[in-house]
Amino acid sequence: MTVAVAGCLVVGAGTGARGLEPLPETAEVERLYREASVAVKAHEAARKAVERGRGEVVRLQAAEGVERARLNQLRSAMGELARSQYRGGGGGVVVAVRFLTAPSPELMMERLSLARRGGHATDTLMTRVRDSQARLARDRAASTAALTRLKTELARQSAAREEIERKLKEAQERLRAAEEARRAALAAAAAAKAAKEGKGWVATGGAPGPACGGAAEVAPLGPPPTAGALWVKPVDPAPLSSGFAEAGGRWKHRHTGQDFAVFDGAAVRAVGEGTVEFVGCGDGFGNQVILRHANGYFTQYAHLSVFGVRTGDRVVPGQTIGLSGRTGNVSGPHLHFEVRVTPQLGSGIDPMPWLREHGVTL
Repeated sequence: MTVAVAGCLVVGAGTGARGLEPLPETAEVERLYREASVAVKAHEAARKAVERGRGEVVRLQAAEGVERARLNQLRSAMGELARSQYRGGGGGVVVAVRFLTAPSPELMMERLSLARRGGHATDTLMTRVRDSQARLARDRAASTAALTRLKTELARQSAAREEIERKLKEAQERLRAAEEARRAALAAAAAAKAAKEGKGWVATGGAPGPACGGAAEVAPLGPPPTAGALWVKPVDPAPLSSGFAEAGGRWKHRHTGQDFAVFDGAAVRAVGEGTVEFVGCGDGFGNQVILRHANGYFTQYAHLSVFGVRTGDRVVPGQTIGLSGRTGNVSGPHLHFEVRVTPQLGSGIDPMPWLREHGVTL
């Protein structure tokens, strides 16, 4: 994963800074992006461990609840047995008197047999109570240990996310500073050339960036959908095109998301409930929307022709947030979709398994 994978960077599509020589800082920036990619993998490993840990805690707590209910039932049975023995004169002296005062040897033997069976029942019940108490203690200990492991994994996941953000911010700042310096140098060189040739010069800011199109305003795209699935496809139908991490002549390095081969004007939908984190143009993606979801992930929708939301808006699953297009560095209309650990380019993961985990079939 490198800084040079900004969007669907199709070779030969468009003009501008991509045709210039690589920045001297490129190697250092790409190193930071590679380190961020490693941190993304660590974050995902921690996330999966957290999911397993949560499942283990739920299972152990359920087992603990079952054992607690069983123990309460056994204790209730013990109380009932004790009350029965008390009502029937279960004390040792009383029992002996009953044996001695039996009107016949046969009745005495019958009373003795009943007493023995009662004593066996008491012993058996006591054994069950002790076993249940031991199982409950083991379940509580296992549940406590699982909760401790879960907290550790949550801390590791949080640390991995912070490391990703730090690396990406550092890489982006280095790249921004280097690009500004290069633009200034280009402008100065052009001004000097114009002065030498006796021509007037108006600073333009250097080499142009990626084309964004004219979708500056938000267009009304209809009301939000009625309540339905919690997670949906970003477009429907959703014909798949280039996939995550594909390499080849169409990208400088590797593809950072999943492309959907839709024509201009297709409705682009929020895959889940969330808040609009960003609406604008940049990173070679042209017009793009980034959503923040409650589960900690971000989704990006790029190369749009029209925006349907503003930064800060709340969206629901299936809500139209824009229309597909061909803004940015592309060779034709399509939707570029990403799932990210942070809002920044470079923190993406494979969108297809993530969608499947959320019940979306493509």
